[in-house]
Amino acid sequence: MSPLPAQVLQRLSQKTMGIGAFIGKLLPYLKLELEQADIDMDVDEYVSMGFVVALSHFIIWTILISIISLIAQTKGILEVDPTLGLLIGPIIGFIFAILILVQVSIYPRVRIKKKIRNLEKNLIFGLRTITVQIRSGVTLFDALSLVADGAYGYLSTEFRRVVDEINTGIPEEEALQHSVMRNPSLFYRRALWQVINGMKAGADITKVLSELVRAMTKEQIIQIKKYSASLRLLSLMYMMLGVIIPALGLTFMIILSTFPQIPITQELLWAFLGGLILAQVMFVGLLKSKRPSLLAEG
Repeated sequence: MSPLPAQVLQRLSQKTMGIGAFIGKLLPYLKLELEQADIDMDVDEYVSMGFVVALSHFIIWTILISIISLIAQTKGILEVDPTLGLLIGPIIGFIFAILILVQVSIYPRVRIKKKIRNLEKNLIFGLRTITVQIRSGVTLFDALSLVADGAYGYLSTEFRRVVDEINTGIPEEEALQHSVMRNPSLFYRRALWQVINGMKAGADITKVLSELVRAMTKEQIIQIKKYSASLRLLSLMYMMLGVIIPALGLTFMIILSTFPQIPITQELLWAFLGGLILAQVMFVGLLKSKRPSLLAEG
């Protein structure tokens, strides 16, 4: 969303660190969210860069809307009070700036949700692979390395970080604890804590992992059943949105067009079509958001 080059943005953000520090104090959980979202910035730097982006949008939109407003008033297209005409640009620019600041504040959470979904959809397969490898006589470190080098999405990335920490001399238990702390996925944290506790207690890791896989498989089945139940209501909503409402709406517009006081123009019909397309795109997004996290994508 930044209209500025990265180098210019970084230089300008250094001059607004004070503002970033002030706003950062109002967001106490932002530090943890940045860490879990794998955004390599501290809070002050991230917020100050977001402030610069919002300020640049405020300036750009203020100038652009003010020029458009001035041209519209000159040609008589827009008839407003001159004072109000001067305020249109700053008001719209301020609205855009606020929207950018809101987006900056919630962006780490969006990345965290994507990270969780990517991590959890491969978690069962990764744990099952580790279980099979350990049963065949491979060490836990080698099993983690195998998953790290495999195609398990973000799970491979995370296990690669664990393997790299172990290679630098950090004990396996401590490296796994670090992974637990920097990942917000409940299923991932629960799985690794049980593995860590099993290692500390000297239990058989294969039994621990087998129980984990069995429990997560049951949870996956429960999520699929809930998802299939919700699809019944969503399919009814789609029938209303995609068939009934368009048919009734178009019929109602045809009836209204018979009255001379209510003209139905071509632009209105195109707007009606655009509204339907937008509504169906939003419906598809709703379906995707309801998808179970432990259900692998096809």
